[in-house]
Amino acid sequence: MQKIFLSLLVLSTLFAACKNDNKSSEEGEPDLHASAKQLDGHWIAMDFCARANQYRSVLQAMNNGHLPYAYAITFSESNPDSAICDNGLESWSLPVKYNVDTVELVGARDGKSVYLVFHSQSEKNMTMFDVTTGQAFMDNFIKSKAGTKTGNGAFNVAINHNVLGGLFTSKSKGVTGDVQFTPGGLIQGIKDYDRYKLCIAGDCFVTGDQMDVVTFYNSAQKDDGKMLGFKFDNDDNLNIYELINSNPDEKGAYTVGKVVYALERRQPAN
Repeated sequence: MQKIFLSLLVLSTLFAACKNDNKSSEEGEPDLHASAKQLDGHWIAMDFCARANQYRSVLQAMNNGHLPYAYAITFSESNPDSAICDNGLESWSLPVKYNVDTVELVGARDGKSVYLVFHSQSEKNMTMFDVTTGQAFMDNFIKSKAGTKTGNGAFNVAINHNVLGGLFTSKSKGVTGDVQFTPGGLIQGIKDYDRYKLCIAGDCFVTGDQMDVVTFYNSAQKDDGKMLGFKFDNDDNLNIYELINSNPDEKGAYTVGKVVYALERRQPAN
């Protein structure tokens, strides 16, 4: 499987390279192949975000597909020999090799490399080929326009938009007017909170597979925020649940309590 997968990768790269080389030589266009200069910026795992949008759930995106090698990859023209990867928990640097439109993330996992094919004719996306786990996975990455400082920040903007984007209305206590969760992590319309953070990795999934988890914050209070569960119904309405730590001495011992906010979808995300 790995040999077949890599052979297809090589053939697709060579085919794209030939097309681009012919076009450049005929029209005198500059070289647009993969390079630190061309890729400079944050690239995010858009297939995963699209799956999260389909299920309105990070948890279901994980359970009904695979996790990409990284949620975000950052390239820098000022540091062309490496790339920074981020999985929602940590960031790490990997050596990079460029070969026409193929980008090799050297030694990504257990000494094996992950490969990216840059679609230089569009300059809008890359396809990741990962066979480092013994299985073959493909993921589409797009360049973020969010203007964030880190790849983690860029991915969070995308996942926030795809899971909680749009406008909601509610008669729940503490809600005034329309409720909106902005891609940048702001809450509008809920009295006691003004920021939020989706659980996208790690031990914040404190209810197991029951539901997704989000943490609400009040920036005027210096605390760890309030962890809440959330789930969309079949009509795309959002219920946000109290989470009860039934045993504070045991990590992750949370049960789902009552609905704190029942939000009705008024307008989908653009």
